Amino acid sequence: MNFIKNNFKIALSMLRDPSKTIERLRSERIVNALAFLLLVGAVTALLTPLQISLGFEDVNGLHAGSQAEYLARDISEAYNLRVEWRPLLIEALYVFILLLTTGYLHVILKLAGGKGSIGDTLKMIAYGDAPGLLFGWIPYFATVAAVWAAVIQLLIGPIVLHKMSWVRACIIFSTLLGLGIIEIALS
Repeated sequence: MNFIKNNFKIALSMLRDPSKTIERLRSERIVNALAFLLLVGAVTALLTPLQISLGFEDVNGLHAGSQAEYLARDISEAYNLRVEWRPLLIEALYVFILLLTTGYLHVILKLAGGKGSIGDTLKMIAYGDAPGLLFGWIPYFATVAAVWAAVIQLLIGPIVLHKMSWVRACIIFSTLLGLGIIEIALS
């Protein structure tokens, strides 16, 4: 029970003061970041089927959680799986998307002069998705949660864990956010 309570305390701390929380979590093991993603992500993974049964489909694609939800929906439809399979698919896809995102974002941050390790990048993405993981299932508020998560992952995270300047972090943030919005508009 302490494990669950501790992870939700981290999530709430990430909402209140992401800079200090990310700095404090720098020394955490990568397995703890994965556990956080799966445990806190279970909120959205379990409540997404409820959202869908109430007639709301996923409303944004900005944070990794909603990308997992979209993929889970597509896989469910392709294989005629009922909505009850979505939580398991979403959780598995969280990990896949985390690893993929960590890889390409780490390359971008290194090219921009970032000094953090790939483990720092993974922690930044996993812990930084707290707003999306907690609130990503709420129709229409999910977009606010996704932007909130993007600020933590792409602006605050690089500044704290990769020792980047505000200017470089803002350029990366605005470029990646802009590309995300274009992707949504084109889909």
